[in-house]
Amino acid sequence: MAKKIENEKWQELFQKQSSKMNEKTDPLQPDLIDNYYFIYDCVENEIAFVNNAFQTITGYDNKTFNLDQLIKIIHPDDLDYFFKCEEKDLEITNQLMFNQHFQFLFSYTYRIVKANGEVITIQQKCQAIEVTTQGHLSKTLVTHQIVDDYKVRPANDHKIFDKTRGIYIDSDNCYNLSNREFEILTLIKAGMNSAEISDKLNISKYTIDTHRKNILNKTNASSFLELIHRLSFAEF
Repeated sequence: MAKKIENEKWQELFQKQSSKMNEKTDPLQPDLIDNYYFIYDCVENEIAFVNNAFQTITGYDNKTFNLDQLIKIIHPDDLDYFFKCEEKDLEITNQLMFNQHFQFLFSYTYRIVKANGEVITIQQKCQAIEVTTQGHLSKTLVTHQIVDDYKVRPANDHKIFDKTRGIYIDSDNCYNLSNREFEILTLIKAGMNSAEISDKLNISKYTIDTHRKNILNKTNASSFLELIHRLSFAEF
């Protein structure tokens, strides 16, 4: 039974929804459902919600679905790949703060085993939907899209899409910095100014200043003090 609210205009709009108007006449079409989603709570380390399409596609009960079951239904040959991709994603999300989390969409494919024993391939897409007041990731929306006629996993299967710039980026370099920009960023972190970097690299100070501006633009940072505080330089 749908909940009735006091506002008459909203109630009128609710009654006009196709799902409401046709709820008694619409035929069931489970074969047309090709994806499901769930919400992962990163703080509590649990699946907070699973939509009904999960049960329609996999045959498992969406009300009892949890992380242990997710791992159990992954094809044994794809489990190591699953963990490697999750580890890559974690290395990047651990560097991000506040709205930066909403900038990226992470995706890769693997196989799962349905309740009836059938093996299907899904593409997993994950994006942030909530961060803590400290700026750390707290909830993600995870979508599983069925991939038909899937045969061989391509080399670039693991992808990170930058929604702000509308481009796919290198999973080992979430800000898509060039080698020169990496080099300059490392020297800035070491405490060198533009003139000192210019002398060390034997390129003009003007070029160094241009690279500095590009680095700040790519990382959406207002200053290098902010950027250095934000980033882990372990990979540099």
